[in-house]
Order: sequence, then C-alpha cells, then structure tokens
Amino acid sequence: MSLATLLRQKTMRILGLNSGTSADGLDMALVEVKRTNRGVTARYLAGRAKRYPDNLRDLVLRVADSRTIDLNTVIHLDQLLGQFFGRAADDYLKRLTASKFPVDVVASHGQTVRHLPTPVRLGRFVVSGTLQLGSPEQIAVATGKTVVADFRQADVAIGNEGAPITTPAMLRLFARSDRSVLIVNIGGIANYFYFPRSQSRLKPSAEDCGPGNGLSDILSQQLFNERFDRNGARAAAGKVSQRLVSLLVGHPFFIGKTASTGREVFGVEMAHEMRRFGRQFNLAPEDLLATAQELTASSIVRKIRPLVRRDKTLSCLYVTGGGRKNACLTGRLRHH
Repeated sequence: MSLATLLRQKTMRILGLNSGTSADGLDMALVEVKRTNRGVTARYLAGRAKRYPDNLRDLVLRVADSRTIDLNTVIHLDQLLGQFFGRAADDYLKRLTASKFPVDVVASHGQTVRHLPTPVRLGRFVVSGTLQLGSPEQIAVATGKTVVADFRQADVAIGNEGAPITTPAMLRLFARSDRSVLIVNIGGIANYFYFPRSQSRLKPSAEDCGPGNGLSDILSQQLFNERFDRNGARAAAGKVSQRLVSLLVGHPFFIGKTASTGREVFGVEMAHEMRRFGRQFNLAPEDLLATAQELTASSIVRKIRPLVRRDKTLSCLYVTGGGRKNACLTGRLRHH
C-alpha cells in the first residue's frame, strides 16, 4: 500500500515497536487510530513482548555503556536489531492477521544506545543528539509493511531534546476535563507526565526525573550477579546512606535545565561511583541498592512536588513501568 493511500485512510491499524533503556526486549502494541469529524481517537487492540536473547542484550548494553565502542560494532548492531525487530514483528503480524486484525503500518522507535541532550558547540554549529538503532529498512523487508521510524531524530531537528516525545499523544489519551492527571513512568529512567484539567490555566508538562530501575539493575548485576533486584527485596534489607544520596544529588542533571537523561548519566559510571563511596563509607551491598532506590524515589518526588503544591485538584498519582512492581521503591514513594 502506498504512503498516499495510507494517509487518506480514516481508520489505520498501527503496530508499534519499542525497546526501553533497560534493553530487556521488544514491546509490540497494536493500536487502531480513527479520524472523524470530532477528532482523532486511539484504541489499544493487542500486544505482546519479545525478550532479547542474552547475547543480544549484552551487546546492546556494551554499546550503550561504552565510551570507546568500535564503529563497526555499532553498524552491525543496527542491522542485527533491525533483523530481530523485523522477524518478531512479522511473526506477530501473522498471528494478528489470523485473529482478524490486519495491520496497515509498522512504527518502530528503535533501541536507544546514546542520548546527548546537552548542546555543545562544534565550530559555527551548536548540536545535541540522540541515537536509536534497529534498521527500519530491515523491518520493512521482513514484514512487507510501510515502516515509520526515527521519531526522536525528528524531535531534535525541530529544536527539542528528542525526549520526552510522547507528551502530545499522552495528553490526547489521558487528559480529563474533571480533574488533573499525573503519571510517573519508572523504566530504566524515571519520567513524569502532568496534564491539568481542561479548564485550568496550568500547562501540561513532562520531563525525566533521574534514574529509574536502570541504576539498581546495574548494581544488582555487579554486586549479586542478578539481572535485577526482584521486588526490591535486597534493597529492603539494606539501609539508605543519606550521606551518599546527598553527594549523588549534586550531579549537574539535578541542578541543570535539561528535560531528559539516560544511561550515560545514570548508568555504569554512576554505579562505579556509588561502589567507590560504598567502600569509603563501609556500606554493605544491600545498602547500595537501598540508596539507589532512595535516589530514584527522591528524584521523582523532587520533580513532581511543585506540581502537587501548585495544582490543588491533583489527587491521584498513576505509576507505570517495571518500577511499579518494586515494593521497596513504591514504599519510598509513599513515604515521601
């Protein structure tokens, strides 16, 4: 089907592909978008997740965390992810078609491996950037569908940071006329979306808060050889080092003006820094995990507290992402 034909359709079924900062695997969601005289509506129809094989995940994280990665490896990973996404999407498309859910187009976010929102001057130009891998051409060949991609690159091109980019869509889906809505998503990085009620003079906003699960995951791998701290059990057995938290919140992200961040800031380097201070302060491994959870919770609260104080109609906080399953983390959020 040609792009011109697609754009004339009043109803379109789109299969969205996304992999987050934690690089656990590929999420696939089928959404039906309808255009009517009253506007545009979107309805979730079906979805599934495809876990990354261990060797693929290891390579993604090695590229994301390395400061001196070989360019050949980046090129090969782009093609490898494109093939993985394409095969996973094609398999799911066949199941959807068999279930009477034909798909019109595939939208692929790609796997973020580097996010550099802070502008730097290069000669006469000032640039910032972000990089997502997962060749959309490979996905198009594997599925036979029109593929749209490079959303974050487009956001950077119009002068934004490339994140967050879903705010207008989230506003359309979740804004209410009778009350304000506050959503905190805790993935590898934590972020929030705030939508005031329609009669309010307050403006919608969205920003990254700081670390989500990613920092805890890295420490769990380094300290216990575990992919993550299940239910926050190890963190719950530790004691928060407020001294270390005070040092960590001095990071430029917390006092700067950038709205987004990534593993470059709250990843391997910060985990190494925490372990170094842990040895200096005689902290147990569980204490480091507890402190990482406290940093996540306190950085979320630091971002959303002004919204709560400003909007007296705001009465409910929705928590999404893998962090909602972490009892230690959600307990610290309730505490604050």
